[in-house]
Amino acid sequence: MLGCSGHPTLKTPNIDRLAKEGISFTSAYTPTSICGPARASLYIGLIPTEHGVVGNSEGKEKVGIRDGISGINEYLTGYHSILTGKWHVDDDKLPTKVGFTGHDFAGYAFPGSGVYQNFAFPQSPLEGNPYSEWLNRKGFAIPTVSESVFGTKKTQEFYGKLSGPAEASIPHFIVDESKVFVDQAMQNDEPFFLWMNFWGPHTPCVLPEPYFSLYNPEDILEDPGFAETFENKPIHQKFISHFWGVDAYDWSDWQKFIARYMGYITLIDDCIGEFFTYLEENGRYDDTVIVFTSDHGDAVGAHRLIEKGEFMYEETARIPFIVRHPDCQTPGTTSDAFIYLHDLCPTAAEIATGNSPDLGQAESILPLMLNNTAANNRDYVYAQFTRHFMNLEQRMLRTRTHKLVFNASTFGELYDLERDPHELENQIDNPDYAGIKKDLFDKLCHEMEQLNDPLLSWVNSVRNIY
Repeated sequence: MLGCSGHPTLKTPNIDRLAKEGISFTSAYTPTSICGPARASLYIGLIPTEHGVVGNSEGKEKVGIRDGISGINEYLTGYHSILTGKWHVDDDKLPTKVGFTGHDFAGYAFPGSGVYQNFAFPQSPLEGNPYSEWLNRKGFAIPTVSESVFGTKKTQEFYGKLSGPAEASIPHFIVDESKVFVDQAMQNDEPFFLWMNFWGPHTPCVLPEPYFSLYNPEDILEDPGFAETFENKPIHQKFISHFWGVDAYDWSDWQKFIARYMGYITLIDDCIGEFFTYLEENGRYDDTVIVFTSDHGDAVGAHRLIEKGEFMYEETARIPFIVRHPDCQTPGTTSDAFIYLHDLCPTAAEIATGNSPDLGQAESILPLMLNNTAANNRDYVYAQFTRHFMNLEQRMLRTRTHKLVFNASTFGELYDLERDPHELENQIDNPDYAGIKKDLFDKLCHEMEQLNDPLLSWVNSVRNIY
């Protein structure tokens, strides 16, 4: 959902600028489509079963990275490392405890929770709230949420209108604070590494005008994935749709939600533009490597689902990934090379020091950032899932043409992505795909063996009757 990706109405001029000045990677994937484990993977360059964070930190149970594992900032010798906004990686190892300057948002820590008036979403920061302090320091009134819309189960707000100016919103807070910490680095004449984390466009999409009303819901075309019937699909998918209260949504309901989701994206894009201007005014834009990406995608109505979780469709597994490197030889181009979110860890290390740590699956993609014709030897991507609202072990193997999803407690999924790009027809039991299924299982088991995946023994036990 970006202008540079061909969206017909969405306005993202600043992200589009990155694409014009750099490379857009159209086959980038998260190692797991859930926030905390994916963010931990970005931070340390390993998959969830290797680093130990396999579920979200949401105040229900503590999660943490295994001891003795280095984080991305530890490879950046001589750099001033800054983290602003969302953390959601480890409950105890907060950013300032592991070498960052910046924010310590413990837990899921949505800064508007417990601050915004008339706001039900309960995931507030566990230890203080820099956003609340910033609002007070800047003289902004506490915003109020109105026109809230929930799913039929009243689980949480899907979207709502925020009072006050856009400058008081959380994305502007993050950019404003990022400037403060980068200023400190520049005053000390230090090179900096900034990990700037927005909470959006994740639900709840609470945003001010003009963004709340920026897009006309009636202009939003029906997603082909909305044709989902859940026929021959694992039963948990239908249950998740019911849990969120979107199973009865018709397309007009989704249009209203997506319009706010799009408004949130444009709000973030405007804030990114503000930060670009700051870098330019300080003479740092042209010598800074900039990466725009996400920890996971969002179904936003495809397959009659919302957010991410216990499903591995392209909408949640594939992520935006745009890189502007000052020395890029092929600006304004796209690359379909298979890359991972957690490739960023060894890549940052190589950019900063010239050396890339050996992290197994994750590899430095610096050669691709410089020239999108560089060699890339991956012919498939692999992903994991362990738990979100329920424990449900899943593994995914996706080639250029097919996808296999292994669901440990129920039957699997096999999609012919050339014939069925929206993944509506499950071919797992179609005898015409027996050879393809065997090949995908062979690749899946090979990857799991290389990664010491603890689920491998179960996959091997049942693959011949799966």
